[in-house]
Amino acid sequence: MHLQQVQRFSPWRQLLLISGEKNWSERLLHRAFSAAENCLWIGDQAVGGMQPCIGMEQISPKQAHQVLGQEREVLIFDSWSGFNPNAFGQTSGIVVAGGILVLVIPALDSWQAYDDPEYRSIATTPYRTEDVGRRFISHLRRCIGLDERLTLVEQDKPLPEIWLPDQPDPRTDFLPPYRSDDQQQMVEQIVRHFLSPEQPLLTSSAEPVVITADRGRGKSAALGIVAAKLLQAGYRDIAVTAPSKAAVQPLMMLAEQQSQPCEQNSGLIHTAQGQICFYTPDKLLAERPRADLLLVDEAAAIPAPVLKQMLEQYPRIIFASTIHGYEGTGQGFAVRFRQVLDRLTPGWLSLTLSQPIRWANDDPLEQFTYSALLLDAEPASEVSVQGGAISYRRLNRDQVIADPGLLEELFGLLVLAHYRTTPGDLRIMLDSPNLQVWAAFSDTATNSGSERHLLATALVAEEGPIEPDLAAAIMAGKRRPRGHLIPQTLLAHSGIQAAASYSGLRVMRIAVHPALQRRGIGLNLLHYIECAARQQAIDWLGTSFGLTSGLHDFWNRAGMIVARVGFTRDKVSGTHAGVMLKGVSEQGVEFQQQVQQQWQQALPELAKGELADLEPDLMTRLKQE
Repeated sequence: MHLQQVQRFSPWRQLLLISGEKNWSERLLHRAFSAAENCLWIGDQAVGGMQPCIGMEQISPKQAHQVLGQEREVLIFDSWSGFNPNAFGQTSGIVVAGGILVLVIPALDSWQAYDDPEYRSIATTPYRTEDVGRRFISHLRRCIGLDERLTLVEQDKPLPEIWLPDQPDPRTDFLPPYRSDDQQQMVEQIVRHFLSPEQPLLTSSAEPVVITADRGRGKSAALGIVAAKLLQAGYRDIAVTAPSKAAVQPLMMLAEQQSQPCEQNSGLIHTAQGQICFYTPDKLLAERPRADLLLVDEAAAIPAPVLKQMLEQYPRIIFASTIHGYEGTGQGFAVRFRQVLDRLTPGWLSLTLSQPIRWANDDPLEQFTYSALLLDAEPASEVSVQGGAISYRRLNRDQVIADPGLLEELFGLLVLAHYRTTPGDLRIMLDSPNLQVWAAFSDTATNSGSERHLLATALVAEEGPIEPDLAAAIMAGKRRPRGHLIPQTLLAHSGIQAAASYSGLRVMRIAVHPALQRRGIGLNLLHYIECAARQQAIDWLGTSFGLTSGLHDFWNRAGMIVARVGFTRDKVSGTHAGVMLKGVSEQGVEFQQQVQQQWQQALPELAKGELADLEPDLMTRLKQE
């Protein structure tokens, strides 16, 4: 294909869209890319996708995480097998400079009518795929229409002009193992920091280092080079942690390359000088292994309280975070964790990587990915309630998708507030048929009129009732339908058969703008949701989250009581999952009392057994309810 030929020596990457009937698109792809080298096909023929080119490597969207850290010149993303936002975000980053991401979609005019296989995971019982919204596809179509640098090939239409950059390659030469100038400069600065004369080797603490970077800037690889250099300088034990072992693959790979000869075995690199060992966050805090240095990769995807415990335990530590990424958001990390750093280690060192290592700045594919997945969405920079009243209301999601500014503020607020918000949550927020979106606004008077500010938001899932036969299957461990988290938890784990009989609203997320927290706005928003639930004859209002003393207190102030605490700790957050609820209707109040009585009867034995490791202050709160 001509585009592939002209791209080969470009420092930028291209997005090619092929839009039309499936058979036409499949024939076109086979003609154009059958001989392509270093090509990966993302799709699943079993759920309606196309037949990949013969001999081409192919994985399903669910396997996208397996290729993180790899590099490809051509990536074909088959949306006929479902547009999975997380998979698109993950795999777009493996396309290198001069490469092409081929996004195959139905005809633009009929895309929203297509029964996307992804809808099966969004349609909770008893909804069907036709009940799922099409707002996310509408958002994608808008992004496509506004992007002047992508190439759109449509069936039965003339071939378009191909956007080609007229700038010279802005990248500079660098010496291995580095992939960019600022990566080398940062590694050298970190090594000097931990080996400075003022901080004798292994005899004192050193101020923590915080690295932030967008995807593709070589952050994880830089950590691997740092680890190898410090081992060579006399460090003996370096611990590495991240939400998953896959997240540190580039780190471990570079550390291994720079530490030869060495032995590598499933998260452990052993050299003559010392070792580098991976731990999940929960295992790290439970075992507290000796470490001269702790490397925390993808820190944005780890809760701030867990990071605080690491900071208090290890005297030399590096936190690294992706600013805008599918793993979590560095923006939220900065807001939540900066105050902790300022209080405990005010001299902490902040470093940033800005130069991409796989492509040039202002990359067309990167910019489209940001727009399509709202990776760089942020709440309003300045908000105020002075001189204005606060209004609380449920949002019409059709109006949200028609207002790009509101959509970005809304999702940006959710991303900022919760460390596990992903692009997939954007689609769920827009399209899930059992979801409600609530918000708090202020209208502030100005000299030129008034300004509306988004202050807070909450995502609320409708749950229950559950049909008797299905409820019996859930209690017997034979069925786990999508959705209905709280009723299913109480049925399957607490044996409360009555949980199937009631309808409820589960608060999935609640977020208040950081500038306005601790002013009662979140509690007032919950009050309005409760009032609406009462008018709709809803029986209970509830939530489920990683239980901590602070979060327990917040939900307790909203009138909720603990209904159950899970027996195992989450590997990332290190917390037990908790369910809290409050009766809203008359029968819902009776249900709450039944649940509370059963829980309080079981708690003394659980405190000696399954929940014996629960934090003492949290256990005290549970016993006092």
